[in-house]
Amino acid sequence: MESREETPQPLPPCMLFDMDNTLYDFFHAKNAACAKVTELAGVGDGADLFRYFLNGTHGFEHHYNIRDYLLDQGAFTESLYHEACTAYDEEKVASLRLYPGVEETIRALHSKGVKLAIVTDAESMQAEMRMQAIGLRQYFDTVVTPDISGKRKPNPETFLTALDHLGETPEVSWVIGDSPKREIEPGNALGMKTIYAKYGDWIGIPYPQIVAHYTISSFDEIRAIFGLD
Repeated sequence: MESREETPQPLPPCMLFDMDNTLYDFFHAKNAACAKVTELAGVGDGADLFRYFLNGTHGFEHHYNIRDYLLDQGAFTESLYHEACTAYDEEKVASLRLYPGVEETIRALHSKGVKLAIVTDAESMQAEMRMQAIGLRQYFDTVVTPDISGKRKPNPETFLTALDHLGETPEVSWVIGDSPKREIEPGNALGMKTIYAKYGDWIGIPYPQIVAHYTISSFDEIRAIFGLD
């Protein structure tokens, strides 16, 4: 664990958590869902489809990526498209796996009275579905999504909306996420304490100018930061 702060820290009144690739391996789930679609369609492979989600045309979550892939493969029909979208969503949720130590650490923070919130760019229906699937929804006071805050990360409004829901201010709050640009930089700018979940940053683009207060290689290192038993 890399740190520019001493440990342990006193427990804060609230903590904001990113969801995908911070609590669970969304990269794995996404790949599994893409593989399910290409298996169903009988064309290409999951890695081919995954690249469509990365190209930025429709966004990382939009079903139109599946439509474009099927069209380019000459396999598109309306019925196959709708079947593929359903299979994709079901496999993505079914493939979510918590990182080691997540449930125990979240439960410990909750039991100590720390207010917890999710800040994510997934839409509300998707976010709530994922949180229910991983069995952690009951520990979080609020789940803030773009359709609630009106903004996407790194816009500070998504973080401020979550803090408003919790009745807290940035200077007493912490944010944890796997993206230097989307969580750590805006958190620092707001005056929050920040924890960079390096283990979930599958993109791995270096941002030497963005420095979190803590950098962790596994989720359960959060326990050491706050001296949790």
